[in-house]
Amino acid sequence: MLGIPFTQLIQALIFPLFAGFAAGGRATLVIFAFLGIFGFITRFLDWQRRWFSFDGEVLRVDSGILSRNHRSLDVARIQQVEIQRGPVQRLFGLATLRVETAGSAAEVEVDLRVLPEADAVALRSAVRVSKARLAAGPDTGLDPDELSAEPERREILRVPLRHVVLASVTGARLLVLPAVIGAALQFVGQQIGAFFDDWVERAIEAGLATAEGGLLTEPDWRLVAIGALVAIVLAMLVAAAVGLVRDGNFRIEQVDDDLYVTRGLVTTRESVVPLRRVQLVEVQRNWLRRLLRYSSVRIRSAGGSTGGDGRVTVPLLHEQRVEALLREVLPGIDGIPPLTSHPPPALRRALFRWLRPAAYLVALAWILPEWVAFLDNPATPWVRWATVALLPINAVLAVIEYHKLAHGLTHLVVAARQGALSLTTTLAPVVKVQAVTSRRTFFQRRLGLTTLHAHVAGPGALVEVLDAGRDDARELQARLTEHAAAPVVPPDPEELPVAG
Repeated sequence: MLGIPFTQLIQALIFPLFAGFAAGGRATLVIFAFLGIFGFITRFLDWQRRWFSFDGEVLRVDSGILSRNHRSLDVARIQQVEIQRGPVQRLFGLATLRVETAGSAAEVEVDLRVLPEADAVALRSAVRVSKARLAAGPDTGLDPDELSAEPERREILRVPLRHVVLASVTGARLLVLPAVIGAALQFVGQQIGAFFDDWVERAIEAGLATAEGGLLTEPDWRLVAIGALVAIVLAMLVAAAVGLVRDGNFRIEQVDDDLYVTRGLVTTRESVVPLRRVQLVEVQRNWLRRLLRYSSVRIRSAGGSTGGDGRVTVPLLHEQRVEALLREVLPGIDGIPPLTSHPPPALRRALFRWLRPAAYLVALAWILPEWVAFLDNPATPWVRWATVALLPINAVLAVIEYHKLAHGLTHLVVAARQGALSLTTTLAPVVKVQAVTSRRTFFQRRLGLTTLHAHVAGPGALVEVLDAGRDDARELQARLTEHAAAPVVPPDPEELPVAG
């Protein structure tokens, strides 16, 4: 399809085509057919008039149909070269090559969608060799053959397919699938509406004839339970399928000083995370994964082909292997450092955060029906007492969150933990901290608490120390500010020589 991503093509056409078939209008289908032919011709002409060349120093790309665009990238500015292979591309031996620079985190600098796979691999190798020669310098005496040789890959992590499935059915992706299933069922219902309406009418008539008093007073809860069970099973199956297609064969390999992240069953994508550009690592565990002793790990980078927000997420990892992955991703760091719990006044802040929204809901549920007539119905008492039940539930969650609040700092890494049902432990090398801000509300000042933010490179990337003690926060801010002013790796205090 001349480089048109298969997933984007499906997403762009599926809903308009369904809408056209549902409307039954031939004119709609003719318009879509015309647009499809026009788009195909445009892509074909763009492909024919797109040229690239690389002389070892500059990558040049010429593109455009009516107006020509010329782009030149110096090899010193190139951060990473990514190769992506979709199902159609793999069938015909093609690949997509994407080149990113230090300033192209939100957008790919060069995107060559239809290339022979051998040419894409050769171009990536040529860029790597040129960058290695530039970094080594002209007077190092390195053998050119050694630079041009394909580097050795060392596998760091491989996620089995069963773990990918488990990650899909225990993660956030499962929560949005019922809405997708509901929309699909609605579409099917529109297509077979006449048949379904006739079947429902006959079922209602049969029910009315057999029910006591000639009326059905209660729903069949067995059918409701079966329907709910079928919906849950269907959602889990769809979530597992989506997870396998996206994250199947997930593995991380180290090549020189970069991490190569490969994933995908249908479309194979290879992302690159330069180790020197890793800014932040988040270890996330929701309540279900905590019971199963699993975690997901999110790596944030300020460069490389990790996507617009610079994130790569390991779908699922057993807790015993988290420390080993952290040592690979954050060289020199042994894992999560010892964490310090927060003082008792932080419990009052946690209760306030959790009980305030619940109190608002209780007030609305008890006051609004008195003012708005149509809200006062037989279901009102149930809604009122359901909102009241949120108060003790949220209070328990606040206590859990308080006991999980903690932070830690060593000469290499700063870490913070927070959450109740879902726990997140965030780690950042101290040399990556660019700025430190503290925030103290009126209530925090009265309780002697401070919230601290350690900012690192990347959109929204920070380590948040929530409701720490005032003295602990002051010391933490002073040490992190010192690192931000002089970003060098400090020596380990335990390894310093003792005067005497």
